[in-house]
Amino acid sequence: MPPPCTIETCKRKSRALCHCCSKNLCLDHLKEHDDSINSQINTLADEINTFENQLSTLNVDEVISKCRQKLDKWRHDCYIIIDRFYEEKCQELQQRCVQQADQKRKKIHQFKLKTNELIREQEATHDDISSLKATIDGIKHDVNQYEENGILVDVHPLIINQNLVYIEELTSDELDISTLSSPYRTIDCFNDNWPVLASNNQFLLLDQYPNLCLFNKELTLLKQSPWKYDRIPDMC
Repeated sequence: MPPPCTIETCKRKSRALCHCCSKNLCLDHLKEHDDSINSQINTLADEINTFENQLSTLNVDEVISKCRQKLDKWRHDCYIIIDRFYEEKCQELQQRCVQQADQKRKKIHQFKLKTNELIREQEATHDDISSLKATIDGIKHDVNQYEENGILVDVHPLIINQNLVYIEELTSDELDISTLSSPYRTIDCFNDNWPVLASNNQFLLLDQYPNLCLFNKELTLLKQSPWKYDRIPDMC
């Protein structure tokens, strides 16, 4: 004898088993159930058409412009950092050049004092003259080099790390739920939150508080045990 219709208010006998939700339904409620599913499909189709129209009228240039604003701001901020670093190095360069010029003036002044002393004492030797000439040649070369080339400024090219800016890539291995097959069987979950479960190749353990339920691969309930403790946050 067929079981009664699953709908509580219905007194008719069931005429069919809905494989989508595993419910026994009479003909009237089976038709209502089927109409409800078809209505949902039509609603989803309308939503897809809406998204398709939205995408067809989308101005990609505007999207690019919005995204470029982040790049432009990044570039502007980088310019500020580079300019600040440049100004710091300019000040350092000025300070070092002034220091070296002062050092050369002091060296020349010390040489003049030594030369004037030899002139005043009138006791210079050939060795003193040779030493003075060598010192003058060195000072002349040093001053000319400083005037022509300044001081050593060694710069390195700015190497940009490509990881500084990440732009999302289109990946082909993303999960497309539209390619998944339709569920062949479902389980009604009574918890308000996401169900907590664990599974292997043979069984599925599901928290149906206040019970723990064990199902086989066909989602047939094998065992149900009461759980008297706190709610289970997770399983593994």
